[in-house]
Amino acid sequence: MRSSITTSRRGRVLAGVSVSAALAVTASACGGDSSGSGGSSDADGRVQVVASTNVWAGVVSAVGGDQVEATALIDDPSADPHSYQAGAVDAAEVRSADLLVYNGGGYDDFFVQLAENAEAPAVVAVDSADSADSADSADSGSAGEHSAESGEEHAEHEHGDEGDGHGEGHEDGGHGDEGHEGDGHEGHGHAHDHAHGNEHVWYDLPVVAAVADQVAADLGELLPEQRATFEDNAAAFTERVDELHHRVESLAADHEGTKVAATEPIAHYLLLSAGVDDATPREFAAAVENETDVPVAAQQRMLDLVGGEVDAVVRNTQTATPATEKVIAAAREAGTPIVDVTETLPDEQTDYIAWMSRQVDALEKALDE
Repeated sequence: MRSSITTSRRGRVLAGVSVSAALAVTASACGGDSSGSGGSSDADGRVQVVASTNVWAGVVSAVGGDQVEATALIDDPSADPHSYQAGAVDAAEVRSADLLVYNGGGYDDFFVQLAENAEAPAVVAVDSADSADSADSADSGSAGEHSAESGEEHAEHEHGDEGDGHGEGHEDGGHGDEGHEGDGHEGHGHAHDHAHGNEHVWYDLPVVAAVADQVAADLGELLPEQRATFEDNAAAFTERVDELHHRVESLAADHEGTKVAATEPIAHYLLLSAGVDDATPREFAAAVENETDVPVAAQQRMLDLVGGEVDAVVRNTQTATPATEKVIAAAREAGTPIVDVTETLPDEQTDYIAWMSRQVDALEKALDE
């Protein structure tokens, strides 16, 4: 039985309030409260978990069942999570939580500061990605040796000589240039791919399974009498994730080497698992992600790609710009299939597996056309 996912729409009333101001308001309102978190639960005994987005709240719900109340600070399918600003109510919810779950990697930085001012333990998905990579490395021979490089060494090796300014943009909040045309995406294995910096790890199914396992472990510490239940729920969830992952990997048999273009590298890991090459010009992706003007040459190259050089266009429906709208219009005119992906679960959706399955269905259908 799944727990409900509570959404924190109230926090958006104060969306213009800075995190520091929100923390100050919360401290003032709760100054006399020393109960903190780390094991407390609500009146009905459920563990209180706060996640940065409803994607991770959905994973928590699957693992925690009716023993957990999962709250998502970001749940609006029309919003861009990168630009979310926390409110005082968000800060209060994080402070009173028993467990925190967030993405990390620069994706939900608003949550990082909130978490630093809370007492609850935190599960960080990007850290789970590193753990998953380490596990893969142990079984992957030379690929594992490659993945043993530190993130800093790898970043220097991959991007140190690039002169297009994209690396600088990444440091300021961009999302890396992996999987784009001309960057050596072909041949990169999963075991060392996360060092590139793509933080959209909820599209990396083995990482989602690793997060579920860690959530189960932490919930078991908070509610020991339910440890076996959490472990069983996590096992059932990860089995379904593994099945979906095997399905995605099977697409490579028929579509490996197929080229797509993407308005934003949200589904990078999904495409990688499917053996699909992302031909998007890195300058286009960097401009969209950093909210800067797309260079004329990159825009034209993207239009050429979707006009007949790629088999599908992957569109993040939560980030629409004049540049991406031109791309979608050109794709429609050329009859190039469009695969819609999102960064959060749709309205009224709490099931991660069902959501991701529909996106895999859409990708498979597009590649088969």
